[in-house]
Amino acid sequence: MTSQTRTISSQVSNLDRTLAATLAAFSMFVVGYTAVRVYLAQPAANTPVPTVIPHQAELWSELGR
Repeated sequence: MTSQTRTISSQVSNLDRTLAATLAAFSMFVVGYTAVRVYLAQPAANTPVPTVIPHQAELWSELGR
């Protein structure tokens, strides 16, 4: 009987370890994914203002005057 109790206890223990490792891996994934999304959602501080290129008609408007 003691042998069977150890075997069942060992199986539960292994199951508990497997579930704990799965939960830890999933939690790390969620935290990492959230951290990356938050980091990427922030605007960059040193982003240069994009240059506005005027329409082609404006470039030639001086020629007609």
